[in-house]
Amino acid sequence: MPTAELNADLTAKARIRQVALELFALNGADATSMRAISSRAGVTVGLITHHFGTKAGLIQAVEDDILSGIQHAIAYKETDANVDGVVRALDQRLMDHVEQNPLVVAYLRRMMLIETNGEGTDITERFTHMALDQIEDLRHRGIASTSREAEDQVMQVMLVQLGQVLLQPFLQHIAGHLNRDPEQYRLSLRNTRS
Repeated sequence: MPTAELNADLTAKARIRQVALELFALNGADATSMRAISSRAGVTVGLITHHFGTKAGLIQAVEDDILSGIQHAIAYKETDANVDGVVRALDQRLMDHVEQNPLVVAYLRRMMLIETNGEGTDITERFTHMALDQIEDLRHRGIASTSREAEDQVMQVMLVQLGQVLLQPFLQHIAGHLNRDPEQYRLSLRNTRS
């Protein structure tokens, strides 16, 4: 395949994935047809099946992209300095990432809270394993506490970090009723070594 055709093919594949993310986030995967995706992306259904096989394959590709972006955002960096600096930097990069990617947040809310057992999605399981891998890496580096089980730390991270992301509209609504700034109640994200 000539380079120009290959690049056009990759562009179409990325466009399909982006349109699928948008439609899945707004309407849900169950309510989004392959035809709706093809129409919005300006491609044929055949091209979608060529790249992704089935709708479940497309969902997996969307989730691969989401998790890759989050994993990149929260990756440990040697420049994060001291223990507290690492934790704050990781948390801030996650918050920056979700603020810059509202469709990702909308997708996570829908697939983790509404369509939890939807066909093709295993994002909660994959997110959990990603968090466990990160905790184990931070424990190995002497950054995360080893006084508790890693699984308990994952539960806390998921509750505090992911819970904050998923429930943000609800928290803003409550704060509005109380005439409070929702940022004032942003949870302290993680504890480091004890």
